[in-house]
Amino acid sequence: MMRDIKALLIDLDGVIYNDTKLIDGAVETISWLQSRHIPFRFLTNTTMKSRETLCKKLAEFGILVQSDHIFTSVYAAVLYIRHSGKNRCQLVMQADAKSEFSEFEETDDHPDFIVLGDLGDQLKFEAINHAFQNLFKGAQLLALQKNRYWLSDSGYTLDAGAWVAMLEYASRKKSQVMGKPSPHFFALALSDLKLEPEEVLMIGDDIESDIKGAQRMGIKAVLVKTGKFRPTDLRQVRVKPWAVIENLRELEQLLGGMGD
Repeated sequence: MMRDIKALLIDLDGVIYNDTKLIDGAVETISWLQSRHIPFRFLTNTTMKSRETLCKKLAEFGILVQSDHIFTSVYAAVLYIRHSGKNRCQLVMQADAKSEFSEFEETDDHPDFIVLGDLGDQLKFEAINHAFQNLFKGAQLLALQKNRYWLSDSGYTLDAGAWVAMLEYASRKKSQVMGKPSPHFFALALSDLKLEPEEVLMIGDDIESDIKGAQRMGIKAVLVKTGKFRPTDLRQVRVKPWAVIENLRELEQLLGGMGD
């Protein structure tokens, strides 16, 4: 029931914005949540940007939040490596995301971990092949996320999951996924909110990573028809969102009297 919901988990890309374009109703809805003192955390599989950069991007759109209220797959990888007691990493990602790993040793020579994100148009065969060679030498593959595609300004675009699948196939090794739909990733946000799964609501546009991932944790999930959403998503037999809304403008009506 809605009265049991105490906080929200909200995706960024595809829900708040599409690449560089703000989605209708996003600013007003976040402002409404803040005015009602309804706790929320952003959960994003974005692998190109640090949390600090994401804060600045949101601020440019008129959304003011603290960086520790943004949970990224990049940050999840930092915590994973920190808790492992190891520190040698091959970082296959863009420079801004790399800044989150400053406490570790970045090396291409016998790393403990290969941390694979999305290089976008900076992707080169040499980097992927070197990662493949290091997997053969015993490195563990940490996939920041395994999304199939995302909606960029130029249209549907291959995401990091394609490169992860390529390395898994070639090396016959499975990756450890850091972001959604990993239960560990959702658990990080729940721990920060100090709430149980049944007390939060996930809002996302990805039927697999957002909706299915949340449901595996016992979290109710709302599918938004923005971002990468396609009508065929609603025909997936095994994944049924708790609710479906056109955009965030409909969230206020869905939540009813939640908050102050």
